[in-house]
Amino acid sequence: MINIRTAPPSSSLESPVDHLNACHRRIEERLLTLERIGPHLRERAEEARAALQAVFWFFDSSGANHTADEEESFFPRFAARVSPEEQQFLNDLQMEHTKAESIYDQLKTHVGGMAMPPTESDQAIYIELAAALCAIYRQHIQNEDLRFPVIANRTLTNDDLDAIRQEMKQRRGL
Repeated sequence: MINIRTAPPSSSLESPVDHLNACHRRIEERLLTLERIGPHLRERAEEARAALQAVFWFFDSSGANHTADEEESFFPRFAARVSPEEQQFLNDLQMEHTKAESIYDQLKTHVGGMAMPPTESDQAIYIELAAALCAIYRQHIQNEDLRFPVIANRTLTNDDLDAIRQEMKQRRGL
């Protein structure tokens, strides 16, 4: 096993675990944008809509790849090498992915159906959905940041990391 935490934090695919952590920071930036939009949704509707489209683009591309990296590349390699408690942790992460995706889909659908400018009711629903999405993502990221690198460091081999790098690159068309 190698110590994958010796590399400096990077968003490079050459350091897959560091890449996931760097992606968490980018997700947190988008969550802040979602929160900031809420109070201004009605009076600055066009700006808000443009910002939302950028956030949605990120989640639909980079965010989707991030989830696939975890569920298709990391989790299967961890499966036979973790304790039952750690396996439950990984199962919980997958359930959180499903819950976050559901809330995200509701938010996107709501935004897509809003009047321009949005009504007070549209704004209230937006704020509620955005808050729910932010809450689940923040807790999820906090849990992952604490435990995921430790599990990866203990269980992944150089061959595993090489395969994960290739899968991540392929997912991104690189």
